[in-house]
Amino acid sequence: MTLTAVAERRTDAVAAAMADIRDLDAGGVDRDAVNGIRDRLIELAAQRDLFPAEEFPASTSGNRSTLYRLSQDEDERFALYLQVVGEGTQAPPHEHTTWAVIVGFEGQELNRLYAGPAEGAAPEVAGEFVVQAGTGIAFLAEDVHSIHIEGRAMNFHCYGRALESLDRRRYWSSTGEWKVFPAAANIVDARG
Repeated sequence: MTLTAVAERRTDAVAAAMADIRDLDAGGVDRDAVNGIRDRLIELAAQRDLFPAEEFPASTSGNRSTLYRLSQDEDERFALYLQVVGEGTQAPPHEHTTWAVIVGFEGQELNRLYAGPAEGAAPEVAGEFVVQAGTGIAFLAEDVHSIHIEGRAMNFHCYGRALESLDRRRYWSSTGEWKVFPAAANIVDARG
């Protein structure tokens, strides 16, 4: 099958998954809804031939992670990315300010889950979950997690709002305080 045929099938599969995700979101997002979104993205990730590594290379610059935008609505809602990590990366404890789902495709991504963003206090680890092929994790807007990846990994990240519009996300900094993440950069548009 040619790369063009794969890209066309990928575009159709992503569009179908995102239509289902919009339906799951329509009634309001709660834990059941984000778990349904996670399950739908696990189905998409199972179509492994649609996401060949050669079409989504890891960054060769100083960036340890590249986000490929696979879908995003014009109003900056319902954004789906394929995150590609070449040699490992980490993200400190942070919230999203919107629902978020991470689904495994290749490699492993350790997610540490935290008890919540208590003002002025370091977040406390409440558990861990490894995202890998066939699994995923779902977050509500206020949930806090950190990401730890060693080696190469590819994972789907889906958000209720596009990362570029999330300018109020907080993270626990190495200086021991909550700070605001800058809006996401290093996003490659890979839609259709």
